[in-house]
Amino acid sequence: MISTILKRLFVVLAVSQLFSFSLRAEIVSATIQTPSPAETGYFKLGTTKNSAGHEINVNSRSLLFDSQPVFPVMGEMHYSRVPQAEWRDELLKMKAGGVDIVATYVFWIHHEEIEGQWDWNGPRDLKKFLQTCNDVGLKVIVRCGPWCHGEVRNGGFPDWVVAHKDWKLRSTDTNFLAAVKILYAQIAEQMHGELWKDGGPVIGIQVDNEFGGSPNYLMALKKMAIATGLDVPLYIKTGWPAIKTPVPLGELLPLFGAYPDGFWTRGIQPMEGSSWENFIFKHTRTDTGVGNDTLGNRKSGDTSGTEKYPYLTCEIGGGMPASYHRRINYDPRDVESVAFCQLGSGSSLMGYYMFHGGQNPEGKLSTLQES
Repeated sequence: MISTILKRLFVVLAVSQLFSFSLRAEIVSATIQTPSPAETGYFKLGTTKNSAGHEINVNSRSLLFDSQPVFPVMGEMHYSRVPQAEWRDELLKMKAGGVDIVATYVFWIHHEEIEGQWDWNGPRDLKKFLQTCNDVGLKVIVRCGPWCHGEVRNGGFPDWVVAHKDWKLRSTDTNFLAAVKILYAQIAEQMHGELWKDGGPVIGIQVDNEFGGSPNYLMALKKMAIATGLDVPLYIKTGWPAIKTPVPLGELLPLFGAYPDGFWTRGIQPMEGSSWENFIFKHTRTDTGVGNDTLGNRKSGDTSGTEKYPYLTCEIGGGMPASYHRRINYDPRDVESVAFCQLGSGSSLMGYYMFHGGQNPEGKLSTLQES
């Protein structure tokens, strides 16, 4: 009896303290200002209207569909890592999961492992993959490389490219770009008739990946893509790493990523680097932990002019931790929390990497694995 009375007394005291606290609480006011209009007019896009008259455009805040802001969801699936017979069912599952856009890499080494011998068959059939996406009602962004990383051997470069010690890779070196021009022409042939302007699903292409050098290289790739017929509304680069000299304004949309933890790192401590920043609302967009196995540890901060672009993401990480030695055990709430914080920080495109798993096809010269 005494124990029961004491428990009830404790509850009464706790409630009274809570009540007295609420009486002492200060009144907090907030001023809500009307945001300034989104900026536009400086984006260098390709053909924005398709054959049905629908238009994809962009301003400093959002992607636009028929002049209205939209909030699509993008999910990564690498066609050459999934059996062709499974594509349709897996894409339908992605669509049922809320995905509007499929992102996919073109791994050069998957298609020209031996110089001059191109393979676009079976799971490597990019054109068939794009047609399947169109059939199920999904738009596509193709990440063309030539360097992708993407957990593949040489970051996607064939061994014969790496063997050219006289070439400066990922630069405006004329010999290197001559080989990339052939790659882009091959990709353009696969995409013929599948571009947005032709009624196809491809609304954008990404040039290279995780590049932090001279913007002249990225601009050379964009120019080359257009010359080979890759005319799409959206031309894209990854927004990381931050670079000192920005790409000319409006030429390439930066897309960002955010991971709950850094599984690339060579260390063994949890939450290394700035991974914790992805669990807070913030003005900066660059996750300095992404790809630090190749990029190293970087300081927080965005490239100058980033605020001129909408906050779009291509790599909200959730499906990648089992690909590296750390084997991080994510809780689904980790991914949900990171996604929520990107939304609260202004993101208007959620891109998940990986949304769909897979494995490298068998190579003729190697396993095609990264490690």
